Amino acid sequence: MKDVVDNSVCKSNSEPDYDVAIIGFGPTGATLANLLTLRGLKVVVFERDKDVFQLPRAVHFDGECMRVFQTAGIAQTLLPNLFVGPGMKFLNARGELMIDWTRPGGIGPQGWCASYKFHQPDLERALRAQLSARGGADVHLRHEVFALDECDDHVRIRFEDTAQGRLAHATARYVVGCDGARSTVRRFIGTELADLKSHERWVVVDVLLEGERADLGDYSIQYCDPARPTTYTRGPHNRRRWEIMVMPGDDERRIGTPEWIWERLARWITPAHAQLERSAIYTFHSVIAQGWRRGRLLIAGDAAHQTPPFMG
Repeated sequence: MKDVVDNSVCKSNSEPDYDVAIIGFGPTGATLANLLTLRGLKVVVFERDKDVFQLPRAVHFDGECMRVFQTAGIAQTLLPNLFVGPGMKFLNARGELMIDWTRPGGIGPQGWCASYKFHQPDLERALRAQLSARGGADVHLRHEVFALDECDDHVRIRFEDTAQGRLAHATARYVVGCDGARSTVRRFIGTELADLKSHERWVVVDVLLEGERADLGDYSIQYCDPARPTTYTRGPHNRRRWEIMVMPGDDERRIGTPEWIWERLARWITPAHAQLERSAIYTFHSVIAQGWRRGRLLIAGDAAHQTPPFMG
């Protein structure tokens, strides 16, 4: 890396510092870094946060994803903390079964089960530990990229080390933005998001059960009740999640408060059965970037497409 001391951008005859620079060290960026280092490429990763986000977010992946994690070398690390999902049921407002989408519980054509439930911090820690053990990647936490200067044979990445307040730059042959819905790399590519016209607010609630609750079931359940669409899904061990749609007429001052949440969950659990681990109000978007690459700049993950979690 070189301190930023002049304005020359492309007047260099030296080789780029890296083959690929990855912006963002979430599951997409960490998976990509593992796969690229397996190919012998020299990789650098920039992540603005200082650690893995400790609360649950994504909760499901399929057998094809597990093949990728197998290639990255973390499948056996993940297995003890995964739950094989049996599928999903769709119920109407009267509780009658509309759709029974049962997934096979055994090994499928990818060599893995069709559906796995996971805890995202476990996945991220496993990916980071594997990358560190393999080597071949320089990882810079608390480093925020603010500019990308495109040249004929490389890209100059300008960033701030926010821990020290220091500005610097590095060069790479390619840059991949795995930097989420508000992607900086996507802005530099200049691509627009195509709006697929689905924007809904939901309250996502993660709980930790205090004891066994077999009655809740292992299937994910979509409650297709027009009065209050709700989703239930079980996670590994004692983790359970409900996603509750915000409806017209809801009191904006109460939405997402513990009182509001427990009122909505009362038909299934009470505070005596579980503790709230996390709740968040999300607007689920359905958008897709109209271009995923321009020259040496690429995007992946939420930077490229966002979808509601249902049937994702």
